[in-house]
Amino acid sequence: MNLFDLTGRVAMVTGASSGIGRTIALALADAGAAVVLVARRAARLEAVRDEVAAANGRAAILPSDLSDRGSLKDCAARAAECFGAPDILVCAAGTNRRAPILDVTEQDWDMTMKLNLDAPFFLAQSLAPAMMARGFGRIINIASLQSVRAFQDCAPYGASKGAIAQLTRAQAQAWSRHGVNATAIAPGFLFAAHEG
Repeated sequence: MNLFDLTGRVAMVTGASSGIGRTIALALADAGAAVVLVARRAARLEAVRDEVAAANGRAAILPSDLSDRGSLKDCAARAAECFGAPDILVCAAGTNRRAPILDVTEQDWDMTMKLNLDAPFFLAQSLAPAMMARGFGRIINIASLQSVRAFQDCAPYGASKGAIAQLTRAQAQAWSRHGVNATAIAPGFLFAAHEG
């Protein structure tokens, strides 16, 4: 665990109320980071915070609608009030509104891009200056198999995840010389276990 010791670090995780975001948040807390949990639903965030606390970790919740571009800078600022400025940003929040490409509405397209692409871009843009000033930062964007291949009825999602892969390259090119690493993780198919 010494290789993964994050004691003294602060992580902000979007989409932390469920799925990949929740799992990453729990892992970061287990490695010693103080974690700011971000998602829309406060009750689900509270449940994850309680899981972290039960394992002797530290977490705070920050209910936020990340599809509202106007609130993203405020969200980044409020994250710093919890445990200090985040050293780590994990962008796991996302949506996939499935529809045949000819049936995709403007609302479907806009919501997908706001949550899957705008939020990671503007949150990182807000948090990176403090990371660069400290000479340390980690940005982890959740990409997808659809970053590189098309799946049926998922055109907006695939477009957003292709863009995430390229955004991550741009972030790495711009900020790695200042100690801020950017990487994208492209998970395969995930299946949740259900009781009962």
